[in-house]
Amino acid sequence: MKNLAFIRLLHRQGIEQSLLPEPLSFTSVLTFHDAVEMFLIVTAEHLGAVVKDRDPFIKRFFEGLHPSNFADGVELQGQYGIKRLNDLRNGFKHTAGFPGPVAITDAKADTAHFFEENTPRVFGLAFDDIDLAEVVQHDQTRAHLKTAAQLDSQGSRLEAMGTLAVAFEDLMDAQIHGEDARGRTSVYSFGERLHRHGLRTDQVRAILRQPDHASRRGVPARGAEGLAQEYTQTRDVTRALQEGMRLMVLGVDFHQYQRFTQLTPSVGYY
Repeated sequence: MKNLAFIRLLHRQGIEQSLLPEPLSFTSVLTFHDAVEMFLIVTAEHLGAVVKDRDPFIKRFFEGLHPSNFADGVELQGQYGIKRLNDLRNGFKHTAGFPGPVAITDAKADTAHFFEENTPRVFGLAFDDIDLAEVVQHDQTRAHLKTAAQLDSQGSRLEAMGTLAVAFEDLMDAQIHGEDARGRTSVYSFGERLHRHGLRTDQVRAILRQPDHASRRGVPARGAEGLAQEYTQTRDVTRALQEGMRLMVLGVDFHQYQRFTQLTPSVGYY
């Protein structure tokens, strides 16, 4: 299942690349082909077949895995579409023949058709049902993702989204503190995490106005209001900068992260 999850992830990466402007979209052809080739290799291993490495790409798998050549084989669908993809990939990779937008659109459609048709034939499940959580390396985060998927399938959408938020928090904590060094922060931490729910401006102002001794009546400190506002503003900016720096050094797309935080509910810990 982990191999299939990576194949689906690779296919999704190819789709994202195909949506980029030229020439960035050209690499989607290579990614689509890699995903298909990996699927065919995993299929051969799953069926226990031995394919001939020296045969051309299409003959090696579509004929090599056919029931007429292999008793436990399977009749794979989408041969002509994958033949077009293979020719497109070879022309791009070996002769610098840049693919055009129409060719990329066809490659995307042919690849999707190939996976949708053959995944149930070989592995007995729909391609969209392959659990992408399998590619997550962090055990606790992967467990949260599986729980979220189960909750969503049961109709508990809000709780599922909250579980996704918890999964991301656990993953960030693991990167910031390090699983091998409990209690210590890593180089990605940029200091201890500042709490999201700190003192309000009015609370800080009230503290500044308190008497310095119980016997005194408590004369308001000069500039208490301005100092309280300056402190809370500085703290909030520092917290935002710390969070942004942590995301940046870990390679997280900040715009995608903002969309994620807008879609998921706020989670409180007690």
